[in-house]
Parts: sequence; structure tokens; C-alpha cells
Amino acid sequence: MLRIELDDAKVWLQILEAIKDVVEETIFIATPNELTLRAMDSAKVAMVDLRLPSMFFANYQIDQEEVKIGFSIVDMVKTLKGIKKGYRLTIDVTENNLLKLTFSGKGTHIFEFPLLDITTETLPTLKLKFDTRIKIETSLLYDTIKNLEKFSDYLIFKAYPEKFVIHARSEKGRANSEFTKDDLIAIEVEKESITGYSTEYLLNILGRDELSEVTILEFSTKNPLKVTYPLANEGEFIYYLAPRTEIE
Repeated sequence: MLRIELDDAKVWLQILEAIKDVVEETIFIATPNELTLRAMDSAKVAMVDLRLPSMFFANYQIDQEEVKIGFSIVDMVKTLKGIKKGYRLTIDVTENNLLKLTFSGKGTHIFEFPLLDITTETLPTLKLKFDTRIKIETSLLYDTIKNLEKFSDYLIFKAYPEKFVIHARSEKGRANSEFTKDDLIAIEVEKESITGYSTEYLLNILGRDELSEVTILEFSTKNPLKVTYPLANEGEFIYYLAPRTEIE
């Protein structure tokens, strides 16, 4: 039915860990060209949009037009936490509806999970126009959000042609972090943009430097935030985050 292989098993665990803060169980869709996932959290605030083309994997074999792979992200992450570096991973979807993971390295370790019949909402591709596009070091952005979290439960993103500002204020005080063009990898601003986003959600989706050392932010005034982590071989891990409606 389906067999995919990764030279580094940790990559699979890192992807699952990035998903589990948004959804606990979900369905991957495998086609002859790619493995994809599109899922939204129960509060309908954040969405994951993952695309792993066949070339992302060391081996990719499928004998059907589509294979649905439903399982608990949380349970699988708990099970695989102990896997160390240096293992190769083979993922099989078997004819008896099992998801089989084989780790080859120092010994061979096999885990089997039942495929779950999960009912999920079919989510369309989001077609959004963004006035701002920023490329920034993943760790720098996360550290900034972490430093500002004590000031407010939401942060205001402001983009200007020459700088990017993250602002927080509440009765606890106020804080400002400002990045010029020289501080960023790139910044493109068609129109000045200002939007607020939940601090808690930002901390959940940012800082994924195990996926990519670079984070791409795209947003417009009072519109969702698009966060892209470029992956190897044209893969993409994307989050969308709804804006906060109240911005002071």
C-alpha cells in the first residue's frame, strides 16, 4: 500500500512534535507525488499545512492514488521520544490497517499503531494576499517572543519598509523589540501592516529551529499570520494563525 523511508528518523519525530501543539490526532494524505497534512485546532485559531514531496524521502512507494493515514500524534510522539540519532526509519501502511514504523540502527525496533477512522473537516487551500514578508532567524524570533510574553497575552506585529517591530503592553508594563533590515535576513513591505496575535499560540508555533534555521513571516493588517519553515527537497511546514480582534 505505502512505504516511505527517511535516512534520519529524528526528522519524523520533529515534524510530529511541531504538529501536536495544534492537533492531537489527524489524517495524513499520501498520493504518488507527496505526503500532505492540513488540520486546524479545535478553537479554529491555528492551522497546520504540511507538504512533503516524494523527493523529501529516501524512498517513497505507493500503489494507490491515495492512502489516508489516521493516527494519534500525541501517542506516537510519546512512544518515539526515546529514539536517538543514527536510526533510519521505514513507515509502512499495511493491508491489515496498521501503521508500522521500523527503526534500523543499533538493532531493529518495530512499533505498530492501528489506523484510526478520524472524521476531519476538509479544509481548502488558503488564498491570502500579504503586504509583508519577513525572513528572520528562527531562534532570534522565538527568543524575542519569549522575552515579551510576560507583558501581554497577545503581541502586536508592526511592519514598515525599513523595520519590523513586535510590541507588548498591559497593566504589567510595556516592551518593544525592533529589527532593522540589517537584523533580518530579508524584509519586503508593500504596505505598512499592524496586527495582533496570541502570545500562547506564537510560542507554540515559533522557534522550530529543528525544522529550519530560518522562519518566514507573512501578514497584513488584521489578517492571519503565515509562518513557513522551508524543509529539505522542497518540503514546507506552514502554520496559519488567526489575528486577535482587539488591538489597542
